[in-house]
Amino acid sequence: MARFGDFDQYLDNAGEPLVEGKLYFYESGTTTPKTTFADINNSIPNTNPVLLSAAGRQPNIFFDGVAKCILADNADVQIAVRDPVGETATDFGDQWVATKIYSATDVVLGSDGTFYRSLINGNQNNNPVTTTGSWTLLYSVEWNQGITYQVGAMVTYNGEQYQSLQGTNLNQNPSTQTAYWVLLSFAWLATATYAEDQNAVGTDGVLYTSLQNSNTGNDPATSPAYWVGTSAAAAASATAAASSATAAASSATAAATSATASATSATASATSATASDTARAASVVAKDAAVVAKDAAVVAKTAAETAETNAETAETNSANSAAASATSAAASLVSQNASAASATAAASSASSASTSSSTATTKAAESATSAAAALVSQNSASTSASTATTQAGIATTKASESATSATASASSATAAAGSATSAATSATDAAASLDEFTDIYLGAKSTAPTVDNDGNPLQAGALYFNTVSNTMFVYSGSSWAAAGSAVNGTAERQEYVATSGQTNFAATYDVGFVDVYLNGSKLIPTTDFTATNGATVILTTGAVTGDNVSIIAYGAFNVADVYTQAQSNARYTQIANNLSDVTAVTARTNLGLVIGTDVEAYDATILKSAAIGVTVQGYDANTTTSTNTQTLTNKTVRDTVYALSGVAFDATNGAVQTKTLAANTTFTDSLSSGDAIVLQLEAGASYTVTWPTMTWVTSGGNVAPTLTAKDTLVFWKVSSVLYGAYTGSYV
Repeated sequence: MARFGDFDQYLDNAGEPLVEGKLYFYESGTTTPKTTFADINNSIPNTNPVLLSAAGRQPNIFFDGVAKCILADNADVQIAVRDPVGETATDFGDQWVATKIYSATDVVLGSDGTFYRSLINGNQNNNPVTTTGSWTLLYSVEWNQGITYQVGAMVTYNGEQYQSLQGTNLNQNPSTQTAYWVLLSFAWLATATYAEDQNAVGTDGVLYTSLQNSNTGNDPATSPAYWVGTSAAAAASATAAASSATAAASSATAAATSATASATSATASATSATASDTARAASVVAKDAAVVAKDAAVVAKTAAETAETNAETAETNSANSAAASATSAAASLVSQNASAASATAAASSASSASTSSSTATTKAAESATSAAAALVSQNSASTSASTATTQAGIATTKASESATSATASASSATAAAGSATSAATSATDAAASLDEFTDIYLGAKSTAPTVDNDGNPLQAGALYFNTVSNTMFVYSGSSWAAAGSAVNGTAERQEYVATSGQTNFAATYDVGFVDVYLNGSKLIPTTDFTATNGATVILTTGAVTGDNVSIIAYGAFNVADVYTQAQSNARYTQIANNLSDVTAVTARTNLGLVIGTDVEAYDATILKSAAIGVTVQGYDANTTTSTNTQTLTNKTVRDTVYALSGVAFDATNGAVQTKTLAANTTFTDSLSSGDAIVLQLEAGASYTVTWPTMTWVTSGGNVAPTLTAKDTLVFWKVSSVLYGAYTGSYV
């Protein structure tokens, strides 16, 4: 909406006020009349042409977009033409005006310096700073009962954030409709009530899922009956640590088993060595017995004694070996039994020798053979014993290493569990931060996105970089707008000579801040051309070969460090009233003004009886008017037009008065005999008007007129009788 002019006064070619001049309005670049209005809401049309006052001043003139204006005198002689005039820039983010009617999605600047977006159509006189339900912060995603939300949509309600669980989610209050919404309160709150499957971050930094409904006051970190941790990484790490501990324990068990087996092998080797020694001693005895076969009885006795001595020696050797291998008792018993058996065999051999010399000879040969075999067995047993001893030492070392490994594995499991907790916390925080960032900054794209990077609806305040126009864009909640100006400076101009049917013309511009001219005529946005991507202007109708196409892009910027209207009013009022705190005499003295020399005025301190022409320069109000009659020649008598705020007909306000009705009205009479006023009345047809007692002067007699949207009436008083006349409508 554009206001045309302000307190402009139009002059004729001689520099005099353009009395009753005319302003004709047409659509820009055409001869099609354009309707203008007397109010900002476009509800009271002006006449076309709009008539200037007797002082050459215009009334209120509002219209949408731009127009062509022709200024003419009261005889319709054209004086000037301007095309275009009016709204040549966007009104996005203008200061909020109480009387203006706003549509849904309109953006205004509140008195607190914050931008607000209208939530409703017909939004009038609802201060965005102090009222609710009509406005929301520009970058707010406040839940709106009139919006249908899809699955995954994010809103805020009463300062908390919710996510939609269903599609076609309409008029379902997030705070009460848990089947439609889930509260996204990540930090666990002791006072909050959680539903089953709802997530929260516990006091230990781990993300948990509620196991029960009506879950209140149960810390997830210490209440496993109410919460379960949801960190897969932590679970995997704990499982791996447990497996490592189990493997370490198995290794320790195997090492212990190996040590036991080695000890058993050593014991068996020692026993074998003892047995071999016994067999060798027995063979020697048998050999000696065969040699002394002649003296059988003596030899037998000697053999028995030798066998007994050898048995005692073998027993001693077996005990020593058993002590070394920790199984001495069992080995000694085996050695003793073997010695006894050998003694018995020697006695039997001696007995046999005394019976038969040939048998003794045979036995001697067999004993020699046995002795050789026993020697071989002894050598093998010694080797086996040495190997067993070595293996026992290795097994002991391995057992010690396995125990150390088990301890280290247990420590590793503990450290892994701590690391898993820290990793889960970091992963949760990082994922939340990344998701929040990528929902706002969508990255570089060649075209404007319609959803965010997760496929969810766009949030107000979302950003993306257009790689075609090299411009950052911000989402207002309903559309994308350039976050900064693509134009370097205040304006850039592109000139083209069109080819046949050409519609596309390259240009860098901020959307909404570009004008396009075809052969000098300004084109109408969206009607004659489209400019929505900041890089290309597209004509609705293709140009003709040789057409001149001019594209002017304006740099968008904000003016800083300016006075607000309230600050300006306060400053100018102070300057205007800088003499208001002193008396008239002091003011004249301060200004160096002397009555009768520098200014023509009167001194209120002089008595009214002072002689005219002697004490004062003026006239005597007591002198009869008959002696002071003056003839006005070539003089203009002009009165000030008074906007009547009350309901009284009072000539002291001026001879020409105006009144716009806003409610049913009852007028009163304050005229004196001889007084007369002209009243221009607007909106009379919309309300009931009650007149004071008067006589209506009409061709049909004393009948009150029927009012229209705009009427002119004259009232005057003769003696005590009030008269009225209706001169007509000026709609």
